[in-house]
Amino acid sequence: MIFPADGDWASARQALATGLLAPLAASLASDLDRLLPDEEIFIPDEKAMMTRHGGRCPRDGVLLEFDPRSPRLHTCPTCGSAYDNEAHYRWWIMGYQLWLAERAVHAAVLWRLGGQDRYRALAESILAGMAAKYLRYPNADNVLGPTRVFFSTYLESIWLLQVAVALAVLEDGGAAAAGAIVRDRLVEPSCRLIESFNEGDSNRQVWNSAALGAAGSVLARPELLDQALHGPGGLLDHLRDGLLEDGTWYEGENYHLFAHRGLWYLVAMAERAGASLPETLVGRYERAFATPLHTVLPDLTFPARRDSQYRVSLRQWRFAESLELGLARSPVDSTLASGLRAVYADVEPGDTARWRSTAEAERNVPAARLTRADLGWKSLLHALPVVPDNGDVRTTESALLPAQGLGVVRRDDGRVYVALDYGRHGGGHGHPDRLNLWLVTETTRVFEDVGTGSYVDPSLQWYRSTLAHNAPLIDGHSQHPATGLLRAWGSRDSFAWIDAEVVPATDVLVRRSVVVAGTYLVDRLEWTSTRNVTLDLPWHADGELAGAVWSDAPLAGGSAPADGFPYVAAAECAGAMPDATARVPGAQGRVHVRCSHAWWRATAPGPPGEPTRRFFLVRCVGSRGTIISAWSWRDHPVATMLDQDTLTMVFADGGPHVHRPEGIGWRIETGAGRLTHLAGYQPIATGPAQPRGIGAAQHRRTALVLTSVGEVAPEIGQMTAAGTPGQTIATLRFELGADHYRRSEESWREAGSPAATVVLAATDTELLVEVTVCKDSVVFAPGRSENPLDNEHPDINSDGVQLHVASVPVPKDEAGTRRQHTGTAFEPPGAPVSSWILVPEPGGSQVRVSTTSNRPQPPLSANWRRTPTGYQLLARVGLGTARTDKVIDLAVDVIVNEITPGRQRRRGQIVLSGGRGEWVYLRGDRQASSRLLPVRVRRG
Repeated sequence: MIFPADGDWASARQALATGLLAPLAASLASDLDRLLPDEEIFIPDEKAMMTRHGGRCPRDGVLLEFDPRSPRLHTCPTCGSAYDNEAHYRWWIMGYQLWLAERAVHAAVLWRLGGQDRYRALAESILAGMAAKYLRYPNADNVLGPTRVFFSTYLESIWLLQVAVALAVLEDGGAAAAGAIVRDRLVEPSCRLIESFNEGDSNRQVWNSAALGAAGSVLARPELLDQALHGPGGLLDHLRDGLLEDGTWYEGENYHLFAHRGLWYLVAMAERAGASLPETLVGRYERAFATPLHTVLPDLTFPARRDSQYRVSLRQWRFAESLELGLARSPVDSTLASGLRAVYADVEPGDTARWRSTAEAERNVPAARLTRADLGWKSLLHALPVVPDNGDVRTTESALLPAQGLGVVRRDDGRVYVALDYGRHGGGHGHPDRLNLWLVTETTRVFEDVGTGSYVDPSLQWYRSTLAHNAPLIDGHSQHPATGLLRAWGSRDSFAWIDAEVVPATDVLVRRSVVVAGTYLVDRLEWTSTRNVTLDLPWHADGELAGAVWSDAPLAGGSAPADGFPYVAAAECAGAMPDATARVPGAQGRVHVRCSHAWWRATAPGPPGEPTRRFFLVRCVGSRGTIISAWSWRDHPVATMLDQDTLTMVFADGGPHVHRPEGIGWRIETGAGRLTHLAGYQPIATGPAQPRGIGAAQHRRTALVLTSVGEVAPEIGQMTAAGTPGQTIATLRFELGADHYRRSEESWREAGSPAATVVLAATDTELLVEVTVCKDSVVFAPGRSENPLDNEHPDINSDGVQLHVASVPVPKDEAGTRRQHTGTAFEPPGAPVSSWILVPEPGGSQVRVSTTSNRPQPPLSANWRRTPTGYQLLARVGLGTARTDKVIDLAVDVIVNEITPGRQRRRGQIVLSGGRGEWVYLRGDRQASSRLLPVRVRRG
């Protein structure tokens, strides 16, 4: 499965395991020997569970240490406190099940290469114990996809992959004692479950496909391997669409390493099966072993871009193994060889944590001294006998990753790192941080990105906001998901630059040019728009602003958590300072602002697990403007603006550098009349009169039409009956069933065929929404202030209704006069969507109404009643428009949450706008505005 069928190859690896790679074989054996059980292998009776607090220290917020020998007692690595409760135990199960499966592979490989029967017996005992309990675990209450053992499908995939590899290695060597029972009771049913949940281009689907391919091998089902390689979300899809042309995974460094490890299994399976892979895609895969070396920071940690952990070091055994596996494929690659020597450099010794490794769902640990004896079983089977001596350690070269959209300029023999993150958004793990600036000098992080903390903590919204980055935002809101474009990249003499642009909001184009010299950088940010906008530029560094007089003032901005402003505290304003001098740790800056502006400083969350930090922010107002700054990390030249675009840097020895943008390049005049032109222009289709993305035509849809009926007040059930005594109400009626169901573990039919009827009507002042739900049992959760499971609103895990309504502003003519709508076609709403969660309160007719928005919402009232087959709910939403408006354009969606007794998380949703083929996982209380149905209300 993961090594050639050639018998000579196996003999050669056996010789290496007792020869040049003997220290590695001995260390892996030592790990197993100290963990070989004196009694039966422990297999938990419970499945793993994810909660907000399980596995984390309540004091420090960091992950508790994972010790496979300690199911109940868990220690915080920061404060040393020990905890013992059910939530921590259920989280521990996740790591333990993965750890145990990986130990089966270790034991099988050591037996295959060395012949020790105790390792074969250990591997067989683990597999048999897992198979005996697998079908007892419930496939329910999952977070991300169906699974029995875990709470997310990709974790079961990683686990099944280890099981299948261990079984294949055992049977390849002639051991078959556990084969039949493992295939029948574990591999086959787990494979069916994983096969049902395809996540497309996600990094998680890499592991789903790898598990299916491995299962196909041990089940002798070649169609599964074919699906894993050629089907949707298979190897070819990932090599073509997940790995970009420059060899980077589209979601960034953190998921690059994770996804690429899964691709290794798939490529190994494909080559073992003799499958033909396109040469260009194989080239991407092989380049991907080295691409993390191009963006690594001076201290050999990864830049915490997007949903990455903070300060993750390359000096970990699993990264060293990745380089070893790449070098095994490309022995002449000097970048890989030099990267390995950097990773193997002499540093402080420490726990490499390999002995408690949790398969491929790995935890990052502090840097530790590494040798080849610290690698894993894959290196024992595939690494070269010795690392070639074919290159110097390379962490000093600048690099452009054009497909990823990241430019890195290095200076001072790699000790200075400047980067502009401009390109791809990064999918679901992307952040709205286009044109984010980095400046790192040796170990001082002047400007950086701190990544993302826990996915189940509310602070996730801060780390994913534009405000949390050194990137521009418009009108107090995070950037729209966007991909920036490179305008220029070049170097000459001792200077280099990167120039890029992005459309972060409708009708706004922002361009950022960063020029890097030996001891300073010049940063020029400009924007243009067809309207007056407020542009904020944060600099996340705590320092001093010379001459500033600060006064307390609220820093206004978007009220939604995703905009970041709700997390800001201790805000102060210093007013306008057109030429300001700032000093921050590691650098000194001179900032010139050409527009109406004000300086601010405030505090907000720091890196995950660390105290809050203070940061600067410049707020500008206008339809266009420029912010030019110069930041020096040594010698500290005096920066002066000669005119609106010309900046001079004067050093202590008197030698000036004069900078100015010039057409499509950048001009620098230095001492003795020396002139440097930075070029490297990248042609892009930006029209001179209208910036990219401005004025694009919006999609138009045909609206459903309602006629309002004065001031009636129907009761629940009267609209369903299509009228009230004495007055008929014009309604829109929708019967919802299989085509509208978003499932979790159970299909619509398996869930008992839940159904609902939605009726829309309108008076002159209100939108009426009546929902009739038909299901076998109704469970209304009690009101809670906190969701113990994750950072979603607690009311999503209850029977109830989500209502989403947006109102389209009434159009006006050039004189500002309100115009009447004509026809039935209208553009999607530009106004924010108002969303509510409605949960009936048992024992009466009251409905608990919740919203996660901090901004004003239209008035809403609701009541409900029980029915013999479920319940009915009537909501009334204020239209909030002038009585003279004859037409009101809305966009509406209704989502029915449904849960059953004994579950912790909702089972599914019935969605007015349709749900067939969709999954309920990770939906929270959100619905994309593009999904809302257009409804036009005509006043009668």
